[in-house]
Amino acid sequence: MSTATIRIGNVIAGQMRQEHFAQSNSGAIALKQATERALPGRHAHEEWMRSIEENWQGHLEMLQQYVCELLLKNQQLRMAQIARNEPDQGHENAGNF
Repeated sequence: MSTATIRIGNVIAGQMRQEHFAQSNSGAIALKQATERALPGRHAHEEWMRSIEENWQGHLEMLQQYVCELLLKNQQLRMAQIARNEPDQGHENAGNF
């Protein structure tokens, strides 16, 4: 019959290695699962960002159109004001001679 001597330090060290491996392994599994879940989330985020960009592009185009319309209207009003003021200026100059 043989006897085996087991030191408490060796048992504890062995248990710690097993626990560390289990934690590392579960951490890797959790990371993999999070990554797999993140891929659809990332795709949804990219779609959302693309939608936001398209919306802003539409707003920008609409604002550009409004600015052009305002510039045209402003030019028309200036031309009308100049046309109204020209006859008055012509008469004033004629009276000064």
